[in-house]
Amino acid sequence: MIMIYAPKGYFAEAPGRMGAIYSAAVMSRNRKKSGVTHAFLHDVDRRVEKSYAEEFLCRKYLKDGAGRLWHFEIPPARNVTGDSFC
Repeated sequence: MIMIYAPKGYFAEAPGRMGAIYSAAVMSRNRKKSGVTHAFLHDVDRRVEKSYAEEFLCRKYLKDGAGRLWHFEIPPARNVTGDSFC
């Protein structure tokens, strides 16, 4: 399980979570054991966090969302075909 909750991303001047989102995507795809990685992303109300999440955590792996919290189930890369993240 990965919880993406930092750095700050809840106001316009905050650095945002783009690096953390990308890192979580890479770690999830490098999973060696079977099963999926559960990734939770907080503060998806900003456009940049939504865009990064949809691009790297993949919209098709989004399982649920409540308010500003999204839950992804990301399979290891060996279960995904192609060169893109999604």
